[in-house]
Amino acid sequence: MAETTVRKGITYAEREAGEMKLDLYLPDRENPPLVVYVHGGGWIAATRSNIPDPERYAAEWGCAIASVSYRLQEAPDGAAVEEMYDPSNPTPRGRFPDHFVDVKAAIRWLRAHADEYGYDAEQIAAWGSSAGGHLALLAGVVDDVTDLGDAFADEVERTVAPEESGAVQAVVSWYGAADFGIVADEIGGEGSDEGDGLIPLLLGGSQSEVPERWAQASPVTHVTPESPPALLMHGREDEVVDVEHSHRFFDALEGAGVDAVFYELRDLNHVWVEDVEDIEGERVAMDLLAADPTHAQSVYEATHVGEGGSPEPLLADLPPAGPEAIRRFLERTIE
Repeated sequence: MAETTVRKGITYAEREAGEMKLDLYLPDRENPPLVVYVHGGGWIAATRSNIPDPERYAAEWGCAIASVSYRLQEAPDGAAVEEMYDPSNPTPRGRFPDHFVDVKAAIRWLRAHADEYGYDAEQIAAWGSSAGGHLALLAGVVDDVTDLGDAFADEVERTVAPEESGAVQAVVSWYGAADFGIVADEIGGEGSDEGDGLIPLLLGGSQSEVPERWAQASPVTHVTPESPPALLMHGREDEVVDVEHSHRFFDALEGAGVDAVFYELRDLNHVWVEDVEDIEGERVAMDLLAADPTHAQSVYEATHVGEGGSPEPLLADLPPAGPEAIRRFLERTIE
């Protein structure tokens, strides 16, 4: 395997809560395209090290990979999600939309420093898992952080590399939340719509109290014909983020005339396990996804052709869900 150069702990933003950092993995290739990875952890836990073997996949895909930290959700004493809160986690904390503001800041910073580190930031793909999948999808369909919506207008600001674009040109989502309107007890436990679960904590109230925040924080709300192509992968048996999230996002893209591929893994749960008690995190997730024999899966593809044109599918021959499918998608969209 070709060598990958690793640069860890690069500061991309100074926040009141602390420095925001990213890790950069550079393949042995001149001016590679860039993938920005956003880790999972329920918006409240884990760190940017929660990423599947970035040195290997930077080399195999021929892409630079930047794994970014973002401010994690604060959990007040007595919160229903207190068991997810790890006080030893060094990542600075805040409240939504700080998570999204940081992801967009990292994208702009990475564009501003492309020449310094030796990658091509003209075309960027965002890849995220679970909560990170939500943030990656949101980064895809909301070009500028200030376009998130009126409900968040006073809470978003471009302070990092403001002259650069925060848009991305492709999105890969692993079991990402796409439509908070369907959330009841899938994420955050019983009573999450009554204000004592993870999503009400994240969005500052229950769906009935702050419906605009729930809608505007949902990626599906922002899908337009100009949205970037997407590769979605989700387990049908997911007990943490219901597979309906990816179904709805795929349907929205198809309806808007945006190319997309959606892999539904028939017997898999969150993070590609069979039992949520077995979740170890995204670091081992790719191995689980690409296990032999191939998992049973259904694949949905939306390829849109203009009048007089010829179809150009996102994934030639539709390989099974796994690193090869992601490689081909990236080759098709950001190479």
